[in-house]
Amino acid sequence: MKFLLNQNIEAVSLGGINPNTTVLQWLRSNDLTGSKEGCASGDCGACTAVVGELIAVGGKQTLEYKSINTCIALACGLVGKHLVTVEGLSENGRLHPVQQAMVSEHGSQCGFCTPGFVMSLFALYHNETTIDLAKINNNLSGNLCRCTGYQPIINAAFLAFASKDDNEGDYYSRNQKQIIRALVELSHTDTVRCSYQGTHYDAPVGIDQLSDILNKNPAARIIAGGTDLSLDITQKLQEFEHIVNVQRVRELQSIEDRELELEIGAAVSFHSAWSNLIKYWPSLEPFLHRFGSMPIRNWATIGGNIANASPIGDMPPVLIALNATLRLRKGSKTRLVKLEDYFVDYKQTLLEGGEFIQSIIIPKLSSEEQLILHKISKRFEDDISAVCMAIKVRMDARRIIDVCVAFGGMAATPKRATHLEQTLLQNWDKANLKELAYIALKDDFSPLSDIRASSKYRLQVSTNLVQKTILNLAGEFVPNLANVYEYESQIGGG
Repeated sequence: MKFLLNQNIEAVSLGGINPNTTVLQWLRSNDLTGSKEGCASGDCGACTAVVGELIAVGGKQTLEYKSINTCIALACGLVGKHLVTVEGLSENGRLHPVQQAMVSEHGSQCGFCTPGFVMSLFALYHNETTIDLAKINNNLSGNLCRCTGYQPIINAAFLAFASKDDNEGDYYSRNQKQIIRALVELSHTDTVRCSYQGTHYDAPVGIDQLSDILNKNPAARIIAGGTDLSLDITQKLQEFEHIVNVQRVRELQSIEDRELELEIGAAVSFHSAWSNLIKYWPSLEPFLHRFGSMPIRNWATIGGNIANASPIGDMPPVLIALNATLRLRKGSKTRLVKLEDYFVDYKQTLLEGGEFIQSIIIPKLSSEEQLILHKISKRFEDDISAVCMAIKVRMDARRIIDVCVAFGGMAATPKRATHLEQTLLQNWDKANLKELAYIALKDDFSPLSDIRASSKYRLQVSTNLVQKTILNLAGEFVPNLANVYEYESQIGGG
């Protein structure tokens, strides 16, 4: 149960730890109080730290640093990794370049959020050779500040990079080979186990080990990134008796690119799947930027976003529209299930005891098909959907000849809109499209009213999204006002 911490090459032991302990709790209990708890839900970024992991590139081991929300990451998941906190940046009393840039640009006021911003900038500093405003905003998408207005922090990012070529690099770049060797020595080939006062933790490395553990312990809670499940610990103050972490299972980390489909292991993070997803479904790129913040995408897994059976998960509607299939495993047996059949009721699935998601099989689009996605939320990024719509459509001379539409946030489960599909396949004109879509959606859904939106709003905005999508397909531009530049280019603005 060891990992590397900051500039210490000697591995640190987690010791006798409750498996329900978060990274943030462990840090603050060990006098590393720079990381702050603001929300305990991965929303504000005050707790941001960076995790370094070994990855294989061209047959060689290299090191990748990723920002994470320590408030919703379990400490046991640090085993074999390198954790860097704000305390580990300065050297011999000299500030790290990103820290110095924050000072020079007056990027801090009350200071509560500052350590999290610094760590996000540190990850940006290590992961990019060049930067622009889009990259900065993307990397800071999980950090909130109520004081600065963000401009000084953005200026600090540019300043840190401007000085990158003028110095010899930071501790972590100069000592990368040494850090890699230390992590290789920490690499475990066997299942990591720990127990604490009646609670248990298993982190297997092979799918057969995982199957055996779950067969013997069908009530165990499976966790990968844990960006959703950890909220039960931090918000509801629950304590799981048995946690099985699947992050290290080799077979669940694979991506198989076949001619007609992509099969993604359930424990593949959104960060790791990013390049493959946008390669075959380009419309996913702006959508995924709104899926969550950078720290969330670094840690959250595609399988977890499905397995939690949330009605507001963003990927299930997309995958349902794409006719995705789940490969489920129990013991040594596997079965294939259409994703649209996987969800039974609110937070309920057809998984049997001891069964788990092994992978997600996603058919690629044909040359005649389009995937169109919309997400409505109160905040542009790092926010939960009020309504999420995904539509896969095939056109012939501006007439819809095949369509599949799925929604999130409109029912107890992510669900296809079959009545709407039939409506869209019929003959209609744009004058009555909105009315017909509204009637069909009322037949498909009876949305609830909650803190995010009323039932009336959900029905109305879903109708508007359908109308907008179809009009765009018909060649009539309907702007996305969230994208000012797109809108201005269409109306002749600067």
